[in-house]
Amino acid sequence: MQAIYKRVAGLDVHRVKNVATVLVEQDDGELAKATRECGGFKRDMRLLVEWLLVQKVELVVLESTGIYWKSVYAWLERAGIRA
Repeated sequence: MQAIYKRVAGLDVHRVKNVATVLVEQDDGELAKATRECGGFKRDMRLLVEWLLVQKVELVVLESTGIYWKSVYAWLERAGIRA
């Protein structure tokens, strides 16, 4: 099966904590995985978005309970990261 995206992230969004996992397909087809946790404050969101940009993430998938995804989505959208 051919991958559509080579650099993706999944975000588990909660009220006070967000967990992001980035999967990157290497040249040899292996997957590299990195996970980070952050809070929900502006400074935390700024650091998370910067990390995703450094990782050159092409697509982010969000999982959230309630309305907590809206703020995270807005930060991703402003940074030009597709979610």
